[in-house]
Amino acid sequence: SLQTESDWKVEISRVKRRASIGTNATIISGVTIGEGALIGAGAVVTRDVPDHAIVVGVPGRVIGDLRTRE
Repeated sequence: SLQTESDWKVEISRVKRRASIGTNATIISGVTIGEGALIGAGAVVTRDVPDHAIVVGVPGRVIGDLRTRE
């Protein structure tokens, strides 16, 4: 049978200021991307991302912090 409105649940995903999301990245619903975070192209983000984190891969993993880069 076809799905109706009652079959769907709306969840909010948040992208904070200065965050950058690469091409073809997938953000799972309900996740928050922290301020100034960088999500790599093609990453699959399944958990909240801390502020200034660099996330890459499938599933997405934090590999660094932009505040420590020079």
